[in-house]
Amino acid sequence: MRKDNSDFSTAFVSEAGSYIDNRDYFAFMETDDMACYVLADGLDSDQELRSAEMVVKTVLENFMEKPSMSKRRLMRDLREAQEWLQFESRRVRLKASLLMVVTNYNKMVYVSCGNVRLYHFRNGRLNFRSKDHSLAQSLADDGRIPDEATSTHEERGNLLEYLGNPNGVHAHYAKKTQLADGDVILLATSGMWEDVELAEMLGALEEAKDPVMLTDTLEEVLLSKQHRTVNNYTAAAIYVNKVFQEKPKNRRKLIKRILLALLVFIVVGGGAWITLARMAANKAAALETMIESAQAADDYARTGDYAKALKSYSEAKNAAVKINDKIHKRLYTAEQKLSQLLVDGDGYVEKADFTKAEASYEKARKSAGLYPPFNVKDIEHKIDQLDSYAETASWMKDGDLKFQGGDYTNALKLYKKANKAAMESGYTSAQKELEKKITEANDKLTAIQQQLKEIQAGKLQAKGDRMMKDLDYEGAIDAYSGAQEIYQEIDKLESVLALERSIAKAEEKQSAEQQKNGQLPAGLGLSDGALNDTDAGDTAGGASSSAAATPAAESQTKAAPTALAGTTPAKKEATSAAKSMGTGDGTAPSAKVDTNKEQGTADSASKAAGASDSENQDRAAANGG
Repeated sequence: MRKDNSDFSTAFVSEAGSYIDNRDYFAFMETDDMACYVLADGLDSDQELRSAEMVVKTVLENFMEKPSMSKRRLMRDLREAQEWLQFESRRVRLKASLLMVVTNYNKMVYVSCGNVRLYHFRNGRLNFRSKDHSLAQSLADDGRIPDEATSTHEERGNLLEYLGNPNGVHAHYAKKTQLADGDVILLATSGMWEDVELAEMLGALEEAKDPVMLTDTLEEVLLSKQHRTVNNYTAAAIYVNKVFQEKPKNRRKLIKRILLALLVFIVVGGGAWITLARMAANKAAALETMIESAQAADDYARTGDYAKALKSYSEAKNAAVKINDKIHKRLYTAEQKLSQLLVDGDGYVEKADFTKAEASYEKARKSAGLYPPFNVKDIEHKIDQLDSYAETASWMKDGDLKFQGGDYTNALKLYKKANKAAMESGYTSAQKELEKKITEANDKLTAIQQQLKEIQAGKLQAKGDRMMKDLDYEGAIDAYSGAQEIYQEIDKLESVLALERSIAKAEEKQSAEQQKNGQLPAGLGLSDGALNDTDAGDTAGGASSSAAATPAAESQTKAAPTALAGTTPAKKEATSAAKSMGTGDGTAPSAKVDTNKEQGTADSASKAAGASDSENQDRAAANGG
């Protein structure tokens, strides 16, 4: 493990100076066997894209996939960064200067393109400095100006090479340099080395004990100049406290390994062609998948189905990785991230987190203009709808509070109000939820209405029970019928059947009471004459019975007034009913009723009842004797 057996410490300072944006970008990565340090200076004026950040991340991503110090590999990484800048150069041409340092903790190499400088200090002195790709440096190389003048010459910013150059990238690759304990490597953009001279750097290096002190001191020196305008500046210091110690190589073993490798290559050379053919077929299939997935993703993005677009862009990116197409990989990665922002925004809307939804939509809107499949107006419409969605969610929340408090009527009003607003604004996720809430509120109100009707029916049923006890059968029937009607309305069939039995019982009692009082039930078809004859016969029979059973009649007579008083209305009702029925032959009954006959009929009935009771008493006495 090279890293564990060495000691490298890093620190940097990077500021915007007098400007709002800092277009410098520094990043580094340390693995177990190698480390990569990259510093870039953005040279364009694009307000949305940061060219320095783009090239640094591209280089580090490639290094992370396969760490290497080879010229071929590092130059390929720079070419991919160049292609990425050219691909994204839609509004303005993106440009950047770049310096990349790679070390295996024992040696180092660097690649430079532009005017980001590398200073290598050893034992408190400058060991070497990288050369700029500027006209001023070209003049110094030709001997027309001193080399020290390149930092202040008016042509120092006139770059001949840089990333984003339409004529291609022509970077400088430095051969391996052996590192030693105590070395200091300094990376600096033009904002730093233009205003801090080499002598000042050496003075700061002498005072500093670690990279943090060195970068802070260089910044103090820069700001102490008090220039009216301070450009973006960045300085990154790497202190090589201890290098990794490599073992001396055994040349004989190396030769044996080379010969063994050649032998293996000769043996398996025939199979290599088959493998290459298969790899070519796999790449062709992956290329087809990439194109199809990308087209599908673009179609989904145009129609606003960002969830499906996200999936298809992911498939296209994976296919681009398989065929090692770095350009399309970055393109589909960017479109995938944009789709993810929109999907996240929609998710936040469903959760009613409109603050996060707006932030996600705003990020998507800023970059959507760079990718034609995405409709900026659609994203802006989503942002505009958030206020309406928030109002709908507020009404729904208020409705929930009313519902929880048992105020189902007002809860239903708020739910309907929110549902109407959701329909008008296209808040579909809220519509589905509100429809469920409206149904629940209606169910609660229906249940309450049913309970109220059950209570009302119960009261009528109880009233009927009381009237039955009071022998008011007609009132009981009316109360039972009213309760039965309510139970029928709310589908309480068991209660309906129970009341049917109660009504039948009340009618039976009513009929028995009428017969007891001498009234015929309605519908027998007797004429007035027949009714009068029957009354007369009853009167005669009652008289003879009373003469034969005087003691019983006397005792019955005492109770008769009470019975007669209670049954007089029933007798009148029965008589009236009998008259209304007629004889059944079409002859209208007589309108006159003989009052004396009615009274006689009632008296006869009383006497007959008394005689019957007397006979029963005599029989009981005889049986007892």
